[in-house]
Amino acid sequence: MTSDGGARIRKTIDIEQNRYYLALSIEKLIVSSSASGPFLQRIATLTEQISYMAYKDPVFQLPADNTLTEIEIVNGVMLRSLVAGTNRHLTRLYVENCLLDRIPPTLSNMIELEGLLIKQCALTALRLDVLVNNPKLTAIDLTRNRIRQLFPITTPPKTKLPVTFLSLAENQLDRLDMSMFAFMPDLERFNVEGNRIVRFEATAPVTYGSLIRLLVSSNNITQFDTRNLTLTELRSLYINDNALTELPTHWGKLPNLIYIGFDRNNLKRIDMSFFEKFPTLISITISENNVESIRTSTPITMPELEYLMFNGNQIVSVNFTGCNFPNMYLFSFMNNRLTTIPPLFQRFPDSRLAMDGNPIKCSSMTVFKSKITDYRLHVTTGSTQSDCLTTSSIALDQDQLACCDA
Repeated sequence: MTSDGGARIRKTIDIEQNRYYLALSIEKLIVSSSASGPFLQRIATLTEQISYMAYKDPVFQLPADNTLTEIEIVNGVMLRSLVAGTNRHLTRLYVENCLLDRIPPTLSNMIELEGLLIKQCALTALRLDVLVNNPKLTAIDLTRNRIRQLFPITTPPKTKLPVTFLSLAENQLDRLDMSMFAFMPDLERFNVEGNRIVRFEATAPVTYGSLIRLLVSSNNITQFDTRNLTLTELRSLYINDNALTELPTHWGKLPNLIYIGFDRNNLKRIDMSFFEKFPTLISITISENNVESIRTSTPITMPELEYLMFNGNQIVSVNFTGCNFPNMYLFSFMNNRLTTIPPLFQRFPDSRLAMDGNPIKCSSMTVFKSKITDYRLHVTTGSTQSDCLTTSSIALDQDQLACCDA
């Protein structure tokens, strides 16, 4: 761009002007001073979008009234500051792998901005005040920064933000208060996976009537308190890979929840009566915990429940007396310590039962041989005894054995 670069680009565009979409790749760009600022004014006469695969300056300047609609900086390894003049054209700003340690203070100058993505940079705190003056902002992605602290808004905005997507995944948060985001009532997807969150709560009543995805896995959650939350559209909630030692007791309103999961926590005992508060559930997964027993303290009816998954625990006993699950399809207790087949078929006549990887006694398995051959009961099988890790087996047919302990 220091000599005839602009003219060459213009000539290429003119030659290809009949194409519906044209993308140009410039492997090496030579500019007189900076690859932003005045350069952006020149390049904006040729294109609406620009992507930097590498940006080596410490400052990125977006001049006032620049007409670019999208800017991407994929490797801004030296970038520490982004300054924008008043702009009514830019709708998407993407910055990745940079040294920015805060949201640009001039963010509000980008009046038409809809998408803000600052990923794998050096943000250590997020002051929510900085977001409230962008009236069209719908997507905010701050994944893989170093955010340890969230500062709530100091003055409620006159109008709510239209944000539908917010990601704070893979940061360093240790606590999350959902009431801080009340000025984003239209949130549909909220991701805080991969932080260090110990306590998840809402300290004041708040409703997110459009939230369909709440991602909280891979934290250190020991306290999960949603009594002040109303999530009318939430369909799935997986609190996997956390540090719960018991099922949370304080819940808000989740009238349409159909999938819930607590895989890879530290749960030891499960009372099925707990789930009565979620009558719409279709699936419950509590795999790879330390669960030893399952019981039902009070009768419970779950008309929609189809799947119960308790794989990879330490279960030695189960008792579903008092459970009414008319649509039950599959119980899965794979890789536990059960020595007998639980008597579930009489109570749940249309169900299937997965028992692979349990030390089932042959005397118990023999009683249910027909269920195995009818594919209603799944157990560990082999062609010969050497295929089994158990001490014995029973013959299912000429070619197949069911592994069991004598």
